[in-house]
Formats: sequence, C-alpha cells, structure tokens
Amino acid sequence: MSQFSISDLEGFSGVKAHTIRVWERRYNLLAPDRTGTNYRTYSLEELKTILNVAFLVGHGIKISKVAEMTGEDRATKVRELSHLRSENGDTLNSLKLAMLSFDETLFRWASRQYQEKEGFNALVERVYVPLLEHIGHLWHSGTICPSQEHFISNLIRHRIIAETELLPLSDRNERLFVLFLPYQEIHELGLLYTNYVLRFRGFRTLYLGQSVPTEDLQQVTGMFDGPITFIGFSTSFPAPEKLQGFLNTLRELVPDVRHQFWFSGSQVNRTEGLVQPVGFRLFAHINELLGALGQPS
Repeated sequence: MSQFSISDLEGFSGVKAHTIRVWERRYNLLAPDRTGTNYRTYSLEELKTILNVAFLVGHGIKISKVAEMTGEDRATKVRELSHLRSENGDTLNSLKLAMLSFDETLFRWASRQYQEKEGFNALVERVYVPLLEHIGHLWHSGTICPSQEHFISNLIRHRIIAETELLPLSDRNERLFVLFLPYQEIHELGLLYTNYVLRFRGFRTLYLGQSVPTEDLQQVTGMFDGPITFIGFSTSFPAPEKLQGFLNTLRELVPDVRHQFWFSGSQVNRTEGLVQPVGFRLFAHINELLGALGQPS
C-alpha cells in the first residue's frame, strides 16, 4: 500500500488520531492528500514520520523539539536511542518500518540489537509474537498487503531456523516430541519456535512441518518404541466445525495412551465446546504450551 488513512496511522503507531491531527496542524509534520470526498490520505513516508515522532516523544523529547528536526535527524536520533535502550516497543516500531519498506537490513539490525541485550527467546516471545499478532489484525483490516506480511514472516522464519541449527541434537530416549501441522495447514512459525525451545531445553524432537497427512502420524508411532508427544498448531485448518472430528480421529488412529497430543493455535480458541479426547491437552496460546514443557528429566 502507498496510501494510508489516519486510522491506519493510529493502528501502526499507537498515537490517537486526534493527536496526529494536532501535530499535523500545529507543527506541519504531515502533508496529506485528500480524496474526492475530502478524506485525508497519507504516504508511506508520512507513516514513517509518525512512527519516528511517536518514538522520540515516547522517549521524553518534546514534540516542539522533534518537529524542528529534519526527517534525517529524527531517523538518526531514533537509531541512537535504539542502541541505548532496545526496548520492546522500540524494536517493534523498527520492524514495522522494515515490513512497510521491505527493508531486510533494518529488520536484521533491529533484531540483532535486541537479541544482543535480551537473548533470542525474548526477541521471539516479546517482539516477534506481538508483531505477528498485530500484523494479523492489520492484514485482516486491509491496512497492509499480503506481500508485506509474507516478507516479514519469512524473515522471522529464517531467523528461527538459523538459531535452531546452532543447537546440538539430543540423544535422550525417554520421550520423543513430534511436531507437525494438520493437512493443508501452512502457518508454521509457532511450530518452528516450539521446536527451537524444545531443543534449547535438551529434548529430542522430530520436525515433520507443514500439511502432514493424519495417517503419517500413525506410521511414526510404529517406528519408535517409547512414548511420543505430538505437538500441533491449527491456525486455518481444520475449520472450527471440523476440529473436534479431527482430534477424535487422531486418537482413533493412535489409540496407545502413552502417546499424547498437545494442540494450540487460533482455531482452538475459535471452536466452542471442544472436548479433549483422552491424552490430549489444548492450549489457548503458545506461551501456555511453552510453559507446560518444563525441563527434560
């Protein structure tokens, strides 16, 4: 998108529309175009301006001083403060700008700055997860285009895979975790990060990935002697009205109660009245699932 409404600016920056109008009139920070029906529309550069202004004001600089700066001076000051603070909100704003501008360099820089101070787990749980949740709302409202969402999601995907590759493989045999997405499900960021956390904590995992036919899980149980915990996420598939039947089918195909199934994802939250089959655990949010993992025995 090259044009944004004032509500889009509010959604991205967290600054109320009324405040944006005040800044616009009093300090000439923005110069919106107007549609034939007299609605204001703002460019990508003006959205960047609001994000940077909001950042600086949020860090104690008076709006009058911020307004006197050039756009380049504001961007420089934002980078300086980001180096010093690397707070969640600061990094989130940088990643939003990276998404809007298709700027991989900015994405890498902001991610690295935060990770060096807080660690990779904090980067994912405190920054990437809130960013993706916000992006989901913006995508559904039509504020951003699908290509922007795909761009940032794939950068995050590559980061998680790269960090996972650095971890040693576990030789523990007491329990195997098998990670999969249901057939036709392709949204794997939550699954990838769960795999990272499991390996980081020393567990043994088998990562099957996207769109796994249900029968394949039955085959896995025949190839390993010990207990298995299957972990899956349902973001788009199965549909809410089919989710209960899907869970029941999994239990029928894998009847051995030594094998457990853990499920999370937005479809779990959307489906009312779900009954957990024996040996199943359903989690409303990925953080609840990660909290239940514990440490290897």
